[in-house]
Amino acid sequence: MTWWESWFGEEYLDLYPHRDLESARREAAFALAHLPPRPRPMLDLCCGSGLHSLPFAEAGITPVGLDYSAPLLDLARRRDGRLALVRGEMRALPFPDRTFRAVVNFFTSFGYFLRETENVSVIAEIERVLQEGGALLCDTVGRDYAIARLVPEERLRCGEKEYRIRRSWNAGTCRLEKEIEVRRHGSTEIFRESVRAYTAGELCRLLEGAGLSVENTWGGFDEEPVGPDSPRLIVLARKPRRAA
Repeated sequence: MTWWESWFGEEYLDLYPHRDLESARREAAFALAHLPPRPRPMLDLCCGSGLHSLPFAEAGITPVGLDYSAPLLDLARRRDGRLALVRGEMRALPFPDRTFRAVVNFFTSFGYFLRETENVSVIAEIERVLQEGGALLCDTVGRDYAIARLVPEERLRCGEKEYRIRRSWNAGTCRLEKEIEVRRHGSTEIFRESVRAYTAGELCRLLEGAGLSVENTWGGFDEEPVGPDSPRLIVLARKPRRAA
């Protein structure tokens, strides 16, 4: 079983409490300010517990949310039973060609796969399901920022669970690695995260290689430019219209 098949459950929610509805509203507003007008239908790719789907719905644009994690999708349904949620895999999106006017992908939900060809296949699938003139907004980690501030080891307690978290940067694979050891009631369980971290140039080349046209990049949701101190790497890319 790969790391992403087992990780996204209650332990994941314990370690990322800062991913709240207030920040999701700000990020959704940023997306709506830069996506095409009336970006419907919209795909919230790797929607998790629905934090971004909710503010889009509040703005009158109820997206289709897709995620692989059944526990996170269950939480999204409990948050709002009206959300349109689909369990699926981003390398093989269960939608026809040219279904969506917009695709959003928040909080470093790209770069999960060890083989880069599989990450490329995710972009190819996004391009396939986008309508001509439609746009992708992808939000991932600021690579230099994350490496410079990497905490090698940390211990946390959440309720009856004790966490020991080890982090590292693999320069050979350009991946941020995390091992999460969870202890409770005398038992120990190990989870992992492993995410490919991209430079702006690398990610833009991948998108352009799939036939998308990069329109803008930012280093955060305050619209700051990309640089070594950027906490995020946000890219807006559009699927060109065919010539008549």
